[in-house]
Amino acid sequence: EMMEEILPMFLSEDQFMVYCLTVSGHLNYSLEENAMSARHWNTVKDLPYSEAVRCYLASQMELELAVERLVNQLEAAGKLEDTVIVLSADHYPYGLTDEEYSELLGHPVDPVFEIYENTLIIWNSEMEEPVYVDKYCSSLDVMPTLSNLFGLEYDSRLIMGSDILSDDSPLVIFANYSFISEQGYYNSTTDVFTRWDGAEPDPDQVAKLIAEVQTGWPT
Repeated sequence: EMMEEILPMFLSEDQFMVYCLTVSGHLNYSLEENAMSARHWNTVKDLPYSEAVRCYLASQMELELAVERLVNQLEAAGKLEDTVIVLSADHYPYGLTDEEYSELLGHPVDPVFEIYENTLIIWNSEMEEPVYVDKYCSSLDVMPTLSNLFGLEYDSRLIMGSDILSDDSPLVIFANYSFISEQGYYNSTTDVFTRWDGAEPDPDQVAKLIAEVQTGWPT
């Protein structure tokens, strides 16, 4: 419904930048409390999940249909090949318990780091093949990445985050100063740094990373 209302507002423009935030897939995830879950229940009712998880998936169908409507209208207006579509989640589904979230993963979720894993999609119809980037990044990195892709000028000193497609070492910082780096991940609650390769971490290197995260400056 939102796409039907806003598309006529910009499709005739030569250039446009539109930011949309959907709440159709927001909690709560039940047939009684979520109109979108009830609307699309028949699509998910036979899936092998609990009712809350099925309601979550049903509520996301509105975004699926919205993107479909957007793509179809851009194509009809002759604007699809010159438009970049970016999809990014702003948070994990708070309305699901860890047990319900684990149903989607197929294994018990790690509530410290894994629960925050998600996908950033940057798409244009003229891409000849998918480009997969498995580098650790966060929502802070989206703006500098897009700015560089579009050749926009900005002062990197004023931007928290880095270009995902650059050679910079990844560093994802959490609110409690836990972080994920190229070498491993640090849990500030337990004060433990774990390397991806299972080797013993270098205390000096870890101390430098912790200092950088806590001060905002590399040491």
